[in-house]
Amino acid sequence: MAKLRIKNFGPVKQGLLDNDGFIEITPLTVFCGNQATGKSTVAKLYSTFLWLEKECSRYKPEVIDEHLPDFITLCKNQRIEEYLTEKTELVYIGSIFSFYYTDGKLRCNAELYNSFLLEYKRPKIMYVPSERNLLATIEDAENIKNLPLMLSVFLDEYNKAKKNSKTGLFKIPVSDITVKYNKENLSTRVITKDNESVSIYNSSSGVQSVVPLSIVTRFLAENSVFDLEKDIQSLSNNEKKQLKPVLQNPLFFQFGGYEQAEEIMDAVLYGRKYDKEQYEKISIALKPFFNSCFVNIVEEPEQNLYPDSQSKVLYELIECMNVTENNSLFFTTHSPYMLSFLTLAAKADNLLKRGVPEEKIEPIVPVKAAVSGKNISVYETFEDGSIRKLEPYDELPSDDNLLNKAMAQGNELFAQLIDLEQEFCG
Repeated sequence: MAKLRIKNFGPVKQGLLDNDGFIEITPLTVFCGNQATGKSTVAKLYSTFLWLEKECSRYKPEVIDEHLPDFITLCKNQRIEEYLTEKTELVYIGSIFSFYYTDGKLRCNAELYNSFLLEYKRPKIMYVPSERNLLATIEDAENIKNLPLMLSVFLDEYNKAKKNSKTGLFKIPVSDITVKYNKENLSTRVITKDNESVSIYNSSSGVQSVVPLSIVTRFLAENSVFDLEKDIQSLSNNEKKQLKPVLQNPLFFQFGGYEQAEEIMDAVLYGRKYDKEQYEKISIALKPFFNSCFVNIVEEPEQNLYPDSQSKVLYELIECMNVTENNSLFFTTHSPYMLSFLTLAAKADNLLKRGVPEEKIEPIVPVKAAVSGKNISVYETFEDGSIRKLEPYDELPSDDNLLNKAMAQGNELFAQLIDLEQEFCG
């Protein structure tokens, strides 16, 4: 479980007020709060540090300092570089590295490396920006100059997912629609339950928001599973060379080092026979260097959606998280409905574990979207730059947040109007 402490970075000032300031990233982490209070800032920082740890995992601890990228440049990728000041304090504690940014300098601590490297689950990281609608509204989005890097990366994955589909058909979790991608003319069309068809560029804003999110999420969830034979076959010669100095580390191979590993990798690649026992050892050793899980970081999954559609999108995101044990989901939201539906998913998991039949729960919450309340963390950001963790009740997400309070306030104001009606209108 990663931890992140943020102080004096953009809208986040004092950060989390308890737990020594450390935000704990659990398998399902949610940030809610008003606009411009730091939700996306936290998501972008988490994504940046997660990528940094992944990149540094390719190097032995003694040479990490030589390969640490410029942190300001990394922040530029997320357009948060202006938030860095002389007062900024950032700490990220990951699986094998810890990073510290203080006094304008980035430092790395590799104390966990030797103990936990073989247990490291290398993630496929996807940051899904709120601007994703743009990709479904402009026909030649890939030709637009100066797209934000994260949007450009997301666009690449979106195109890759469509091109790698065998059928070109994608079931989307809202409005009973299917998306059809034509590989010949590169067109993307939305097909309704009544078999009516419209170009995605002319579809509703909600559909335009959901389609790229859904297609990319399912593609990466299904393809971010460790498969050594498939992964070896995807290696370029340059990537194999990059592995060589790392895999000479005796921490991995007590049976001959890189040369023997290379021999077996080549045997797999070219269909030759190889020693099965040695292959199993290599599988264990190479796992930290190939993606074996999927971290999905999503800005506002509810964007432009009716509440019922919000539930379906959330349940699909959780279902994709549940594909493998080490997947995780991090999302920001302005919607009280998303938190309510998340509570339903946690309650469904609780009832399943207590023996309630799946067929009774399925009409209420898809069983594949059930998630343990122990794996959920909900945080709220505030205008004063602070962050508060919403403590769960009976292992269910708390409803003590500004989003739900705003709904309650609306009900209270309506009740006051009813009182006035009775007083003055008879």
